[in-house]
Amino acid sequence: MSLQFREIQLPENPSQRQPEKIKKAASFAQKSKPNVPEVKAGVLRGMAEIIADIEGDRADSITPLEWTYCLWAKSQWDMKNPDRTQEISQAIWLVAQNNVRLKQQLLWRVALHYSQQLENPVSSNDPALDRSLVECFADFADTATRTDALPVQIIKILTRDLPDYELAKLSWQYLKTPAELLRKAQLPATIPAVDRAAAHLAGIFAKNQVADLSGVEWLLRCLKEMPPAPQLAAVEELLVKISTDILKNQRPKLVEWVRDEYYPKLQLLSAPAQESLRRWIGGLNYSYFQKTIDLVARMLRLSDAEIKQLEERRDFWANYSDRLLRVRLLLPQSSASASGYQLQFDADILPEDGGEVTEVCIFQLEGYCAIEFFRGTGAEIRLIKRSKESDRLLFVKKELSIERIRKLGGEVHDRVFMWQSSCEKWLRQQKILPNDGTTSFQGMSQYYGKYDARNGLRMPEPQEQKEREVLLKKWQKEMENLAAKSK
Repeated sequence: MSLQFREIQLPENPSQRQPEKIKKAASFAQKSKPNVPEVKAGVLRGMAEIIADIEGDRADSITPLEWTYCLWAKSQWDMKNPDRTQEISQAIWLVAQNNVRLKQQLLWRVALHYSQQLENPVSSNDPALDRSLVECFADFADTATRTDALPVQIIKILTRDLPDYELAKLSWQYLKTPAELLRKAQLPATIPAVDRAAAHLAGIFAKNQVADLSGVEWLLRCLKEMPPAPQLAAVEELLVKISTDILKNQRPKLVEWVRDEYYPKLQLLSAPAQESLRRWIGGLNYSYFQKTIDLVARMLRLSDAEIKQLEERRDFWANYSDRLLRVRLLLPQSSASASGYQLQFDADILPEDGGEVTEVCIFQLEGYCAIEFFRGTGAEIRLIKRSKESDRLLFVKKELSIERIRKLGGEVHDRVFMWQSSCEKWLRQQKILPNDGTTSFQGMSQYYGKYDARNGLRMPEPQEQKEREVLLKKWQKEMENLAAKSK
C-alpha cells in the first residue's frame, strides 16, 4: 500500500518588518544594568555567641533568625550547660518583654508545647520548646502586661482540666469563634483543643440564654466554621435544649439559618430534634403573620370592627403555629409604605388594580395552603389542596394578584360573628389540628375557648348561632358576587 502526502508550501523569506509596538517598547529599555543593591550574606553565629550577647545585655544585636535558631537549639545547649539553663531561660523571657517578635515566638511555642502534652502526656520526640523555657513562662505570666493578657489566659487554660470547655467559655466571653480567638491572641489556631471546643458552644449558648444580636451572630459564625459532623451535633443540641423563647430578641436569625440549612435534610436529625425544628419554624412563620397584623392594625386607619377582626385572626392562628411550614406575605403598596422601616421581614407587593385593597397571608400546611384575606369584601380564608403547581404559584411566582389567587378556587370559610368554632371544625375535617397539647384557644373566652381534641371547640349558643346565620347569609351573597366578577 502506498501513501501520498500533500506537498508542503513554505512561505518565501519571512518579513523583516518589526511590529511597531515592539519597536516602541524597545526604545524604553534601559541601556545600563539595573541598580540592584548587593546584600552581603551574614554569618549565622553559634549558640555560644548568642548566649554571650544575652548575658552581656546586647540582645539588640541578635537577629530574628538567630533568635529562631536559639529557641530551636536551646535544648541541646542545656544538656551541655545544665547549671546555667534556668538563668539563661529567665534572661530570654526578660528580653521578650521588649521584643515583640521574640515574645510571639515564645508564646506560640509554649501553646504548642501544652497542646502536645494534652494529646500525648508521656513524651514528644519533637518538643515545641525547651523545657526550661516552658517552666519560666509562669514568671513571665505573673508580670505580663495587659497586651499579653489574652495569650497568657489561653495558655493557662491549656494547662488545666477540661481545657476544651474553658476555651469555649472564653470564646463566648470574647464573642470570637475558638479559631478567631487564638488568631487574635497570635497563637496556633489549629491545635486540637480548638476543634474540641466546638462541642461545648451550643450548650453555652443555651445555658446562658443568649439572645442579643452579637451573641446570636457569634454562634452563627461558630456553626459555619464547624465541619459537618460537629455542626450537626451542635444543631441537635440547640434544638433539644432551647424550647422556649426561641423568638426572643435576635434569635429569629438563628431560627432562619437552622431552617435553611437543616429543614432540607431533616432526616439527619433525631425525632425530638425534628419535632423541635418544626416548632421553631412554625413559631417564626407565625411571628411574621402576627407582626404584619399588628402593623396593619396600628399604621392604617381602620375601623374598630376591622381591627377586632384582624386581632381575632392573629389569635386564632397562634393555636396552629406548629403547623405552619412556610409563610408568604403580600401587601398592597399603600400598606407597605405605611409600615415603612418597621416591616423587618420579606413581604411581596400586591398590585392595586382599582379594586378593594387588602393584605394577604399564605400559610403552607402539611396537605393544604391556607390563604387569609385580611379585609375588604369577603375577607375570607381559603384552603387549597397542595400540589407542585399550587406550591409554585403561591410561593415561587413573583407577581400575584388578589384576582389570580381567588381564581384558584378551593374551599372557603367566613370570618363573621362567632366564626372560630366553625372554622376549627372545618380545619379538623381536613386533618388540620391545633398544636399538640392545646386545651384552650388563645384569644377566646374561657367558656368558648375550651378545646377538646375529640369534639373541638364549643359551638355558639342558639341565640348567638341565630345572629351568626343572618350575617353568614349576607357574607355568602358577597362571595357569590366576587365569584361572578372573577369569571
